[in-house]
Amino acid sequence: MRKFIVISIILSCCGGSAESLPAEVDEEPIIVEQELTDEGKEQETTTTQQETTTTQQETTTTTLPDAVLSNIKNLNTRGVSPHMEVVDSTTIRIFYSSLDVMGLAVDLCDFNLNCTRQGVVNRVQDLTLVTTVDGVRRGYFVELNPNTKSKEIYTAIFSEDGLTYTDTKALGFSDGGSMAWGVPDAVLLPDGRVRLYWVAESEGRRGEKIISATSESTLGVDFTQDPGYRFEDGYVDFEVLNAETDNWKAVFSYSPEGLPQIPQSIFYGTSKDGLKWEFTGNPISPLDVSYLDPTGILLDDGTYLLVSTVAPNELGERDYILYSMILTLP
Repeated sequence: MRKFIVISIILSCCGGSAESLPAEVDEEPIIVEQELTDEGKEQETTTTQQETTTTQQETTTTTLPDAVLSNIKNLNTRGVSPHMEVVDSTTIRIFYSSLDVMGLAVDLCDFNLNCTRQGVVNRVQDLTLVTTVDGVRRGYFVELNPNTKSKEIYTAIFSEDGLTYTDTKALGFSDGGSMAWGVPDAVLLPDGRVRLYWVAESEGRRGEKIISATSESTLGVDFTQDPGYRFEDGYVDFEVLNAETDNWKAVFSYSPEGLPQIPQSIFYGTSKDGLKWEFTGNPISPLDVSYLDPTGILLDDGTYLLVSTVAPNELGERDYILYSMILTLP
C-alpha cells in the first residue's frame, strides 16, 4: 500500500498506475491491543459489530487458533504487488511491479522460487487473474485513465503466458483522488461468478477500508458493489486463498500510517461467505520488518506458499523486496 516512489517513477516511465484489500448485536466496538515490541508499543485494532447501516464493517474477532508463518526467505528481488499462479506441476508464474523493468515483471519459477524473466507488461499494475467457468482467462488490474487522470479498475482477457491482453473494459471503480486505493484481488465464487476485493475510501489516520463487488454473471465483466466493508480501520492488500462454500480463507496486511511504531503485518481471516470475516486481530508475521501485498498458492501438503513484499519499519522512501514463506493453517 502507498508505495510513493514506485508510483511516481513507473507512472512517468510507463504511463500506468504503479501503486504499490457477524454477530447481530448492538454494542460498543471491541478493542484488541497487540504488543509489538519489548518497549511496549501497541497496535490498536478496532472491530465494530454494529449492523445499523449499509456501511458497517463486516468483521468480528475470534479466539480460535491462528495461522503460522515459517520458512521466511529473501528472494533478493525488488518488487511490489505480486500475484502468483500455478502453471503446471513444476512451474509457478509471478507478476509484480518492478522498478528494474519499469513495468509489470512476469517471471517463471520452480516451486523453490528459482525464477527467470518471461517478459514485461507495460501500463498494467496490481494484476489479479481468474479462469471463468467458461474457460476465459480474465485479468483485473489498475490503470491510469488518460481522460479522467484517475486510477481505475479494468478487466481484460489475458493470453496464456500473461504477456498480452485484449478486450479491455473499465469496471466503473476509480480512486476518487485517494492515494490509499487499489490492489484488487479477484476470486471465483462457488456459483461461478467473480468477486473483487480492493482497498478504498481512506478517511483519517489508518482509515483504509477493504470493499468488494460481485459480478452479475459468470462472465465477470459487470459488477455491483457489495454493501458494507469487509474490513475497516487500516487493513489492506486482501488476498483470498480459498473460496469454497462455508470455507473461505484469506490473508491481508495493515496500513503504513502507524510506522515506525506499528509495522505492516500479515493477518489471517476466515469466512462463511466471503462477506463477513473473522480473525484474531493478531499479526502472524514477524514485527522486525513490514510485510504487505501477500499472494499465495495451495501446496500438495495443505500448506500455502506465500510471496509478500517486505520493507523496513520506516516512514518515507523504503526498499521493497519480495520474500517467500509457508503459511500453515490452524
